[in-house]
Formats: sequence, structure tokens, C-alpha cells
Amino acid sequence: MDSRATYHFCHKRKWFSSFEKPNESVVIMGNDHACQMVGIGTIRIKMPDGIVRELIDVRYVPQLKKNLISVGAMKSKRLKVTMENETLRITKGSMVVMKGVRDGNLYYLKGSTVNGHSDSIS
Repeated sequence: MDSRATYHFCHKRKWFSSFEKPNESVVIMGNDHACQMVGIGTIRIKMPDGIVRELIDVRYVPQLKKNLISVGAMKSKRLKVTMENETLRITKGSMVVMKGVRDGNLYYLKGSTVNGHSDSIS
């Protein structure tokens, strides 16, 4: 999970459950490195409690080494993001939508990618 990313990004094409190829564009990373964005789509994620959620408008950038979930994009969907101790929580009202755990300076999502029907979260 990334608090500075403008969009969600993924480098694994096989994870997309829906995908479209808009005109290619360039994404400028935090280190000023330019990467090609070659698609946009939806990724389904199964949470530890068994609920499947969707990340929509995920940018496909094959050059990346890590996938990024944008905290800012979550907030723009009126989801609340809190960080306490070593846990990041994304909530909608009283419902916890996603959780991440801190490892070093990064928060990693608890969940795994899947195919199938789900509830959209962003």
C-alpha cells in the first residue's frame, strides 16, 4: 500500500479480471523514472475473512517490481485509512474493507488475488 501513489498499479497482467488497452502513456515514479502504462483494469482480491473485493482502474505497468495500492485513491472513494502500530486499516463506515501489516517502511495487504464475482471498493 502506498500513500504517495496517485493510482493503483500492478505489474502482473494475469491478475486482471477485466482489462482494456487505452492509448499508452507514461507513469513517472517517485524516483523520477518513467515507466510505460499499457492497460487499465480490475483486480479481484480475497481478504482473509473470505470476502472478495475489487480494485478498479488499476494501471498495468509491466516494469514495476511491486504492486501498489494507492491510499489516496481509497480516500477519494470516501474510505477511511488509519495507521496504528503496525496495522493499516481501510474502512467504510464500521466495516473493515482491507488490512495491511507493516514490514520495514511498507504496508503489505493481507489477501490474495482471485477470479470471480466481488464487491467494488475503489
